[in-house]
Amino acid sequence: MALTPGLKAEDEPKLVGRDLELALIREHLRGTGDGRAVLLRGAAGIGKTRLMSAALAELGAGARVLTVKCQESGGAAYEAVRGLFAPLGLTDGDPASHPLFAGSATLADSAALALPALSADGAADGQPADMYGVMHGLYWLTASLAAERPLILAVDDLQWCDEASLRWLGFLLRRAEGLPVALLLTLRSEVEHARPDMLDEMADVASCLTVDVEPLTDDAVRDMLAAALAITPDPSLVERCMELTGGTPFLVQLVVHELRESAPVAGLGAAALGDVLGHGAVARFHLDRLTPERLAMAKALAVLESDDIEAAAALAGTTPGPAAGAVDALRAAGLLHPDSLAYRHDLMRQAVLDGTPAGEILALRERAARLLNDSGRPSDQVAVQLMHLPEVPEPWMVTVLRSAALGAEQRGAPATAGQYLSRALRHDLDDIELLSASARVLAHTDHPTALSRLEHALSLATDPRLRCRLVLQYVITSLGAQNSLRAFELVGETLPMVESDLGDSPEEQALRTVVEAMALVSGLDEKSTVRRVSERFRDHVAPPGETAEERLLLGMLCALGTLEGRPAAELVPMAERVLRVGDVSLGGWGALGATLTLYLADEIKPVEFVLTALLEHAQKRGQAWNSALASTTRAQVHMWTGNISLALADAQLAFDLVHRDLHVKSAVGPHCTLADVLVLRGDARRAEEVLDLIRRPRLDQFALESHTYMMSRARTRAALGDLEGALDHLVRCGDSLAEAGICNPVLAPWWYDAARLLAELGRHGEGRDVVDRVAPAVRRWGTSRARGMLALAGGVLTPGDSGIDELTEAARLLDNSPGRLEHARAEYLLGRRLLERGDAESARERLRRSIDIAVLCGDRLLLDQAVPALGAAGGRLRRGTESPTDALSGSERQVAERAVAGATNREIAEALFLTQRTVEFHLTSVYRKLGIRGRRELAAVLAGEPRPVG
Repeated sequence: MALTPGLKAEDEPKLVGRDLELALIREHLRGTGDGRAVLLRGAAGIGKTRLMSAALAELGAGARVLTVKCQESGGAAYEAVRGLFAPLGLTDGDPASHPLFAGSATLADSAALALPALSADGAADGQPADMYGVMHGLYWLTASLAAERPLILAVDDLQWCDEASLRWLGFLLRRAEGLPVALLLTLRSEVEHARPDMLDEMADVASCLTVDVEPLTDDAVRDMLAAALAITPDPSLVERCMELTGGTPFLVQLVVHELRESAPVAGLGAAALGDVLGHGAVARFHLDRLTPERLAMAKALAVLESDDIEAAAALAGTTPGPAAGAVDALRAAGLLHPDSLAYRHDLMRQAVLDGTPAGEILALRERAARLLNDSGRPSDQVAVQLMHLPEVPEPWMVTVLRSAALGAEQRGAPATAGQYLSRALRHDLDDIELLSASARVLAHTDHPTALSRLEHALSLATDPRLRCRLVLQYVITSLGAQNSLRAFELVGETLPMVESDLGDSPEEQALRTVVEAMALVSGLDEKSTVRRVSERFRDHVAPPGETAEERLLLGMLCALGTLEGRPAAELVPMAERVLRVGDVSLGGWGALGATLTLYLADEIKPVEFVLTALLEHAQKRGQAWNSALASTTRAQVHMWTGNISLALADAQLAFDLVHRDLHVKSAVGPHCTLADVLVLRGDARRAEEVLDLIRRPRLDQFALESHTYMMSRARTRAALGDLEGALDHLVRCGDSLAEAGICNPVLAPWWYDAARLLAELGRHGEGRDVVDRVAPAVRRWGTSRARGMLALAGGVLTPGDSGIDELTEAARLLDNSPGRLEHARAEYLLGRRLLERGDAESARERLRRSIDIAVLCGDRLLLDQAVPALGAAGGRLRRGTESPTDALSGSERQVAERAVAGATNREIAEALFLTQRTVEFHLTSVYRKLGIRGRRELAAVLAGEPRPVG
């Protein structure tokens, strides 16, 4: 069991008075924890580290113990993580070449995402690492190590842990259930942390036990004195010791040290401690008697907090030889750890710093930074010292801070990078490049500040190319901030300059094309700017799509044309050109615009291919947000083709990622998509609960999300029997679309649902007005599905044979489209009307067809209506409408699908961002619900499941 310096000292006295705390730790962790944690919380000197050491001595047998002590001076991104894994050799040189990675197929996958955090140089390709992906990789590295033998991670002085490492420890703690992993943490209660919210989150996790380490009792102090002095202490001595120390073990040790030096041990009483602490803790360690050379060394070590004797010697103004002698003297005085340059206790180090004038400390830190920089030390080590300096940084400091920020960004720690760059900006608040770089990293954590810095940069920039790049950055940042109105204005101001000032070189042509595309991206985001975008690009000639930039613009022109409701037949060839080349545009805005066009035009195969590729790409890289985006869109496509089972699996994955893992309360698409699936599965109550979780400011202003939300609300209310409430949502949706200038009839087909509700409410005249209102747009869009939906809407509102004829035509049109759900609905409505006319035989035929399609699709909502209707027509079911797999939840369906595809439990967990315990739990539940015993039978059950055809 290897311990980091500072966790244990050779001359530590026997642990006394902590039997209760040790028992609590022992009981909670139960050997190696099962993903549990203990947080030891208390004041400095109270004995947290000593208690941790004793607990590790008990729990560490047979386990791999990794420890780290965080430093007060701060650390680089993931410094604590690297300290934990350093004993395994995972932070030396190129971690990817370590046998643990190079020799393991499993570690070469998700765990390899941890490499940017472990490497001193960040990501191998020099690109920014995904923050979630890095944490995901560190989790799987930990899980792999724990699979070999139980693992204990001990972190001392958590209050000084770097933010990236602290975020990951919380990430691990929330996912560690079932892993043979234990976390043992100490926290100084009187020290403020920069992110108290993160510490509170960790303490609030159910598997984390917080133990408040209290001062020792009188009896414990007596036992401590007796053990240290080898006497039975006089009660007056114990009482006086309690008065002076308050029962703080570290101060009791100071008392013992002083008594050993200043008085005969035998017969000690209270008088021996008359003024023992009068000179403060520093005097206890003879700081006041240190030679100037030794005191200089003590100060250097307090500032550097490292084991680098050469750097410490240089900072102290000496050479390594004399410095080693000074270190020996400091150890003899009891200040330093016996086998390192670390102080035996933080209070000792603090005593040195407190006894040094503040100006001298700052001068030492600046000198330390210069020495480290001149000797070629990594920039993040130099930056640690620079971040303590209050003054405006010098030019060389700015260079160091920028380099350190780049390293933090490459490790997936944008918050740390933002801190470095914000400090660097003090040198020159008008440095455009620094403003842009800091805005880029702050876009991950602080959108308002990022946008403010970009505004300032734009106010300074005069070069047209530079302004273009800043505007493009502003657009992307605004989309993340979910307010793109200002971005659209900026792009509008930039376009004339682009046309007049940029030349004809390929680079400038590409830049011009991207600016035009971003005008579309920003303008189509909110309702108030859709018409203006439409007017601006009304006569724009579509590019051929030969370059990535042209395909980006082409894809966004497809999105615009789709929202405008231009004929699908015109847009499909353009959209196909966007997706034809599998290059960088895959997964970008252009690809998303093209997929919107194609799937609404019922060109499904290329869309499924692109979305699957995008999802696999994101999952392989641990990109949770991109995975959620791709899963949401693919779930919508599955619903569009009537495959509710697959839609449920994708929708559940997307919802879980944004709600459980990313905690994005403003997400809309994943919630609405899952709600729509739940309604079709007959669980409208749960659908409403999911929709109630949405917290998007200004939701009614967004072009896509607002109408998606209103449609989901309407369908949920209708399924719950609130037809008037549903109709209100639908009418508002239609009015909102018209106000925004969005004319596509199938983007949010409010009229299709409204017509059926109005017919059911007997308000046929209103319904026909609705149908007449959208009929031109439907005919212009022109797909068989859209025309079939229009015929259905007209048919339910038209009495007699004319209505039956329209419903018959609707069924015919929809049978020739991928619109399985709409086809099943048309057959059901036609069957009901035929029964009303007295044609029971024809009614039974139509109703059976409706039921067959609904079973294939998994549409429980329709089955609950069609089956009773068939009974009323005198018909009986030819086969059951229940599938054993209907009982599976969305999460269970995800896991089952991947298990049948041959993925191992670990591979399933990695792809779905789950723990292996969760996968095992879901598979067990699947087997129980389906009445089977294993994967082989699962494959047979799912293979026999009815599924709709494309």
